[in-house]
Amino acid sequence: MTTKTYTKRENAKRAAIAAGVPTELVQITVHKNGDEVRFGWKAMQAPVGPAQVAASTAAASATRSRPVAAPAAPQREVRNGVKRPRAGGLCAQVWEWLDAHPGATIKAAKAAAPEHGWNENNVSCEFYTWRRFNGLSGRATAA
Repeated sequence: MTTKTYTKRENAKRAAIAAGVPTELVQITVHKNGDEVRFGWKAMQAPVGPAQVAASTAAASATRSRPVAAPAAPQREVRNGVKRPRAGGLCAQVWEWLDAHPGATIKAAKAAAPEHGWNENNVSCEFYTWRRFNGLSGRATAA
């Protein structure tokens, strides 16, 4: 055991690992002095049983200590500096409607909002973002 103490548990564990103690054998100690709390560490005894010996090998501890990364989400399409919204949300529903009605004006899009349960202000934002995504500028011509 070391007599040095640390302000955080993480720092005590980091110091123990730097001293060469395997991660699974580090025991954190708590030192209280009035209102002050400090943390230290000490090395535990190695396990003796065959199942415990297998669990303490370097390969086993490496697989346990590293979190498994989640599969990467599919990349969203980017055009003109604008990302297309993720599928399944209300914004994506507005975009799908706009894709189906490419000549629609803001007035037509806002008129379609109540029947789909969309917020008119959000439809307005999505309309202009969709236009920027598709490279449309200037006034929209009525179809």
